[in-house]
Amino acid sequence: MKLLINGVLQDGLAQLPYSNSLLRGDGLFETILTIDQQAVAWDMHYARLEKSAKQIMLTLPARIDLEVGIGKILKNEFGRNRLRLSVLLEGDWFISLEPVGEVSESISLIKVDEPKISNGLLSGSKSISYGESLLAVRKAKAVGFEDGVFVNEKGFVVETGLSNILILTNDGWETPALSTGCLPGITRELLIKWFNVKESEFDFEYLLSAQAIYVTSSIKLIQRVDKVGDRLFDESSVGKELVSQFSSRLLSKINP
Repeated sequence: MKLLINGVLQDGLAQLPYSNSLLRGDGLFETILTIDQQAVAWDMHYARLEKSAKQIMLTLPARIDLEVGIGKILKNEFGRNRLRLSVLLEGDWFISLEPVGEVSESISLIKVDEPKISNGLLSGSKSISYGESLLAVRKAKAVGFEDGVFVNEKGFVVETGLSNILILTNDGWETPALSTGCLPGITRELLIKWFNVKESEFDFEYLLSAQAIYVTSSIKLIQRVDKVGDRLFDESSVGKELVSQFSSRLLSKINP
């Protein structure tokens, strides 16, 4: 893994700077797919970071400093990597870079018993306070699944611990609306823009009635769901075509 702290590339023995913000999880992050020396959808990631910074009252470093840092860490890189940009309330910021591992063709999900609050102080922000999401994943793995599906206090499906949700119904493609408290994912936003995916509020039973289910994220892009609880989902030819079209369009325009 490569690491850059406050604009300076580090050697293999580097440690993150001590701060109360880091210890308390007070900050923001963006996880960005990079291909060779390019950060995919950087403008969209920065716009989300900027919006979240206003939400949690955090002052961002100058954009040019972040971009110079990204350029430094991506120098001489080839292939697909996962770039994580973290900004702390007290002013420190750092970027890590590591190869993207092999992504499985499909994933299994299970419902999270505890509700996710739709209008919390951190709702919709990419906060480094990520314990709730990671706990959902751990609980899912403890019973043989890979991720958990959050439902909010109103009974509407929100997202999984690590991804947004996309479903195929008789009326076309749908994804949970931002009003559910879901993260405004980058891949989610591009699907809405490019493929007219509908934002809606729907419950868990409606999710189970879908023809096909996918999870979406910046690294995995679009991944098929093969199982939700006891319900199995076959591969969809419509979904397979969407995955192919999305990937091709994104690769043709790295910073849409």
